[in-house]
Amino acid sequence: MKKLIITTFILFQLSSNLNSQGRFSLSLDYSRFKNNGGNSYVEFYFGFDVTALDYKKDGKQLNSEAIVTLIISKEKNDSLVAVSQYRAPFTLSDTLLLKTGRSFVDVNGFILQPDLYRAKLKITDFNNPKKGDSISVLISVEKIENNTFVKVSDIELSTSIISAEPTSDERFVKNSYEVKPNPTKIFSNSQPMLFYYLELYNLSKKEWASLKVKTTITNAFGEEVLSKEHFKQLKSSSVVDVGAIKVFNLRTGSYILSYSITDTLTKELQYSSKRFFIYNKDLPSEDVMSGKISSVMSSEYATMNAIECDRDFDFLRYIATKGEIDQFKKLRTVESKREYLFEYWKNRETHYTGKRSAKVEYFERINIANNSYKSGFKEGWKTDRGRVYILYGPSDEVERHTNEVDIKPYEIWFYHGIQGGVQFIFGDRTGYSDYVMLHSTHRDELHDDAWRSQILSK
Repeated sequence: MKKLIITTFILFQLSSNLNSQGRFSLSLDYSRFKNNGGNSYVEFYFGFDVTALDYKKDGKQLNSEAIVTLIISKEKNDSLVAVSQYRAPFTLSDTLLLKTGRSFVDVNGFILQPDLYRAKLKITDFNNPKKGDSISVLISVEKIENNTFVKVSDIELSTSIISAEPTSDERFVKNSYEVKPNPTKIFSNSQPMLFYYLELYNLSKKEWASLKVKTTITNAFGEEVLSKEHFKQLKSSSVVDVGAIKVFNLRTGSYILSYSITDTLTKELQYSSKRFFIYNKDLPSEDVMSGKISSVMSSEYATMNAIECDRDFDFLRYIATKGEIDQFKKLRTVESKREYLFEYWKNRETHYTGKRSAKVEYFERINIANNSYKSGFKEGWKTDRGRVYILYGPSDEVERHTNEVDIKPYEIWFYHGIQGGVQFIFGDRTGYSDYVMLHSTHRDELHDDAWRSQILSK
C-alpha cells in the first residue's frame, strides 16, 4: 500500500439534512490495512463543508482557503507521531452556492506501529483564523501476524468504486481501483448505492480452493434486512474485495454492514463490520414505524471496542456517582460496557431540561476543554479549568491578570447565574501556563481566602 500525497480536491453537494457536527460539518473515518513488519497502514477519510469558510470576491469569483491539519498522537502520553498540514483553496462562481452545503472530501494515510492513537482533524479558515473546527477519533492498531489465520481489514465505505483509469484521481487509487470515500458514513436518496472496499490477508494455504463470503446488513434492532453470499477465488496470499449494495429502499436509521469469510475446508470464520446511516426522506425511521424504543445497536456504542468504552466512561468522571463508577468497573465484557453507556445516557436524557441532548452538550464541552485548556502532556479536560468548563459551561466573564507586580499570572471566572453568583480563581503557580484552581466561592468547590499567597513571586 502506498502513502498518498494530496494534490487536488473534489467537491460535491450535500443535502442540508446531512450536516454532521460543528460549523464546518466535520466528518472523520478510518480503515486499518496490513503493512510490512507487523505495522498497519491506516487511512483517514475526512470531509467538511467549504461554504462555512469566509469568501473574498475576486472579479466574478469568490475565493476562500482552508488550512487542513491532521494530527496523530499516542493516546497514553499525548506524544506526537505524525502531522499532515496543507492549504486547500476553493473557488465558487455564485453567492447562491453558499446557501447549499458543499463538501470537500480527502484522504491521508500513515504507517503506524501497534498502539492506541488519537487522530485529530482541525480546519482553520485562512481568511479568518478565529474561525475553526475540529474532530477527533480513537484508533487501536493491532499487529497482523503472517500466520495461517485469515485476516480481514476494516471496511472502507465509499461513494463510488471503479477500475482505475489513467484519468483517475491518484490519491483515491489503490490496488487498481479508484475508491472515493464517504467519511460521513451517510447514504441518502442522492447517494443510493453503498460501495465498500476491504482486503483479505494470509491466504497462502494451498488446499484452499475458495472462501465463502457473506455480506449482511442489520438494522438498529439487530434484525437482518439484507444478506448475500458469494465465493472468492484465491489467486494470491492477499486479495481485495469490493462490492456495491442498493440501500435506497432502507428506512431512515442506523445500520451495520457485516462482512464475514469462511474457509470452506476448516470452517474458520473471520469478520469485519462498520456502522452506517441512511437518510431516506420518503421512508420514516424504523423505530417510528415499529414503535420500538431505540437500542444500543442504534447508537455509536454498537461498534465500540472495550478500550473505547473504557475511554468514553472515563470522560464521565465529573458527573458519574461513586456507585456508577464502581458498577462500571465490575463489567467484564464489551457488550455489557456498551449497554451500560447507552443506558447511562438514556436515563440522563430523561431528566435533562436543556435545549439540546445532554450527551451532545457534555461531549462538546469535553472537546472545547481539550482544545482550550491543554497543559503540557495533560489533556484539557483533565485540567482544573477544563473540569470547571465541563461542569458549569462557559463563564459569563473572565478577568485575566498576567502582569501584576510580585504575583504570578492568574484569572478569575465569573458565573452570575449559579448560586446567586460565584467565582473561580485559577493561578499559574509553576510559570508554565498550568493554571490550577486556587479558590472558589461555589459552595461545593475549593475555598481558600488566602489564595494570593500561593502565587506570590519569590
